[in-house]
Amino acid sequence: MAADLLPICLSLTDGDRYTVWAPRWRDAGDEWEAFLGKDEDLFVFETPADLVAFVRTNTDNDLVDHPAWKGLTEANAHKLEPADDKQFDLIAVEELVSEKPTEKSVAALANALAIVSSIGSVCELPAVMKFFNGNPTLGTLSGGVGHFTGKAGLKRWNVIAEVIGRSWDDVLGAVDQIISTPDVDSAVSDVAAAELARASGAAILPGCGLCAIGCVPLRRSEFYSTSCRWA
Repeated sequence: MAADLLPICLSLTDGDRYTVWAPRWRDAGDEWEAFLGKDEDLFVFETPADLVAFVRTNTDNDLVDHPAWKGLTEANAHKLEPADDKQFDLIAVEELVSEKPTEKSVAALANALAIVSSIGSVCELPAVMKFFNGNPTLGTLSGGVGHFTGKAGLKRWNVIAEVIGRSWDDVLGAVDQIISTPDVDSAVSDVAAAELARASGAAILPGCGLCAIGCVPLRRSEFYSTSCRWA
């Protein structure tokens, strides 16, 4: 069982937020799973650049002892951009079950519920654990769209829709309550934004000569800036 650290994006009530997930790994015979956070807080950030800045500068969080943490702190910023299959839309869950199941919708729903189940288990959220423990039919989602074909399959899908309709607001609310966004060094975040722009092929404006990076379009403000904080 590999000890990996994976950047993920969670679509939450306040918008898209970025964090790091440590899927289950073994250490000294014990099995662990974790998220970037501290004590009862799950740390999330508005942009990948802010996540990078935090990872590079913070030494007081629940992942610092993970086998892959040191490598993550030294990685290029693009390594902390979530892959497509590591983006989980928790807001769209109810919409997904309101329509007939498709391969895409079943996979998206299964992935969203899986990450929420992990958050609930790691962070010990009673509302989330009750939701999954009390509704074993949710486990059929991992089998794919084939479980929801025909009259019997559609009936199973409707049962899942009813479960989600009754309880999803409570589940999402429980996750929202533990979300926290620590302050980050804006200068480190800007450097990370420049790395991300280079990796994506975005335009980077010529540097002013006063800093080590070019002036780049910061994603959070969505406009080009020729000014520099060091000027």
